Amino acid sequence: MKKQNPFKTPEGYFDNFAADFMARLPESEPVTVERRKPLRIMLRPMLYAACLLSICFGGYLVWQHSEVENKSAKAAETIAQHDQYVDDYLDCAMLDNGDIYACISE
Repeated sequence: MKKQNPFKTPEGYFDNFAADFMARLPESEPVTVERRKPLRIMLRPMLYAACLLSICFGGYLVWQHSEVENKSAKAAETIAQHDQYVDDYLDCAMLDNGDIYACISE
């Protein structure tokens, strides 16, 4: 019993098995199923638009930040020029800090 297989198929059973099986199936019309687009395909344009919008907004913020830095640099340069003008005027008028304090305190 250990060497022999107790299960046996008839001779030639699998020779025409596929053709016999297909002949037994009932005839039916093919069914067409309407496929919806997957959600990821429908959301793809919105994702692209969101990425483009975020890039544009980031660029705008960087541009604004550079404008603020430019304005503050120009303001500092203007103040430095003004201070230099005042220093030159005081040197020409021969006024020192004591004289300036005396004028302000009166």
